[in-house]
Amino acid sequence: MKNFLIIFCFFIVSSSLFSQSNVTYDIEKKITTLEEIHTNAWSKVSKIEGYRIQVISLSGANSKAIVENMQIDFSTKFPEIPAYVTYFEPNFRLRVGDFRTKLEAYHLFHSINALFPGAFIIKDKIEYLPK
Repeated sequence: MKNFLIIFCFFIVSSSLFSQSNVTYDIEKKITTLEEIHTNAWSKVSKIEGYRIQVISLSGANSKAIVENMQIDFSTKFPEIPAYVTYFEPNFRLRVGDFRTKLEAYHLFHSINALFPGAFIIKDKIEYLPK
């Protein structure tokens, strides 16, 4: 009987404690203001340091057309990966992907290098895509 009374008291006390689980957060206005400033500042950033895979770099006659055709070929084989044709005098370059780390670029590098030999990973400004 004594054990029953102890267990009964335990359940009564624990059930009253369980109902007190409402939590309210009192955040200062300064913290929310700082969060808004931080969010607004990063929303204006369009490019950050990262990595891309350079597929080809050509100069000379018809180099622009060749690189653009290679971009179309790449986009049909890898439609989910963005491809960028850039011109740095005197070369047209095809660079692909927006990787934040070299390891991310390396995961895809083997697939690309099998179809486009001579590709390599290069540090570049990439499009900022918030996670």
